[in-house]
Amino acid sequence: MVAMSIDTGKIPPLFSPEFQRDPYPTYQQYLRGPSLQPMEGRPGIWLLFGYEACTTVIRDSRLSAVPLASFLVAVPEDGLPEFDDLINHIRRQLIRLDAPRHTEMRKLMNRGFTPIVIERLKPTVQAIIDRLLGDLQDLETIDLIRDFAYPLPVRVISELLGVPEELQARCIALSNDIAVFAGDARRPPDPARLAQQAVRELYGYFAAIIRERRGTVKEDLLTLLIDVADNVKMFTEEELYAQCVLLLVAGHETTRNLIGNGVYTLLTHPTVYKELQEDEALLVPVVEELLRYESPAQAIVRTVKADIEFDGTHLRAGSTVVFMIGAANRDPRQFPDPDRLDVRRTHNRHLAFGGDSHVCLGTTLARLEGRLSINALARRFPNLRLAEGQPDWGMNFALRGLNTLRVHT
Repeated sequence: MVAMSIDTGKIPPLFSPEFQRDPYPTYQQYLRGPSLQPMEGRPGIWLLFGYEACTTVIRDSRLSAVPLASFLVAVPEDGLPEFDDLINHIRRQLIRLDAPRHTEMRKLMNRGFTPIVIERLKPTVQAIIDRLLGDLQDLETIDLIRDFAYPLPVRVISELLGVPEELQARCIALSNDIAVFAGDARRPPDPARLAQQAVRELYGYFAAIIRERRGTVKEDLLTLLIDVADNVKMFTEEELYAQCVLLLVAGHETTRNLIGNGVYTLLTHPTVYKELQEDEALLVPVVEELLRYESPAQAIVRTVKADIEFDGTHLRAGSTVVFMIGAANRDPRQFPDPDRLDVRRTHNRHLAFGGDSHVCLGTTLARLEGRLSINALARRFPNLRLAEGQPDWGMNFALRGLNTLRVHT
């Protein structure tokens, strides 16, 4: 059986600018159809919708986290060597490895993100939040992305990775180039070239930082990564740099979007924002519902290693499956009334951080930053409200977030 195409009618087409601004009507249309749909214009790439389908298929041993070069950059086969540095970087990342290599490295790197380690970071994160919000206290109008959601995770992840203050702005600008490339579902060559240049420059920075740091033990993530590199068989310096770049990009992008998307959503639901001010016990379920409702990450990619039959469709080895987790998190078969923000939702097993052994390494840290940030804003700015104008959503499909968020205090 061949997967049927969906007639979207007046619903914005997938990956169009209108879709990027509000993907959820389009998701609902696709969720009413077959779970598996071919991606228009990209033969061999399939889009998987639906919560049950995503949680089932993603654990299939016939899938690999290692992406095909042809998926990563949409150029003819003979044009791929131009992007070797970028492709090799992506394939070195922890989230792109398969077992047993992934299992071994994950176990070691998990030591940097245990609940005890993250709890020790709480005073540091809170101090950064207080400093940033203190600078905004007397302003009537602020851009919460530029003035708060952007700089907070920059400072936190830079401190953990030993990035000196004078390099932070440049490193985050480069990480944005990588994120823009990663979030473009059609993967054209120009963003890939910018991302590759960013990877090369960041490798140079981390090579210098690690060279200076080696032999000096600190209680931070960089010390752990150096220790892993020095003790894991066949772990190269390039693999060490790749994990640093991965954590820099993910640690900044995901948390920035969690905070920005979350605050925007709360301000469009002022009753919930008021409830949160009155009952701090709601903080944990509020953040979990925000992660489901406006997921910072919208997709996960896997490669088919061996032929699979699913939902009446035959997937050949060498195909790529894009798990549409933004759609899965709005699936009415799993989440009743999914387009409603329900901070008292039970069994909220969303997929915002993934759904298999590759679940995001920094989930505990992202949740901590999200909870502390939203709580601090609700306490310090009880009358916070959106400024006039339409929300300024970015055009990054995979990493959904706002470019700006103007609010009145």
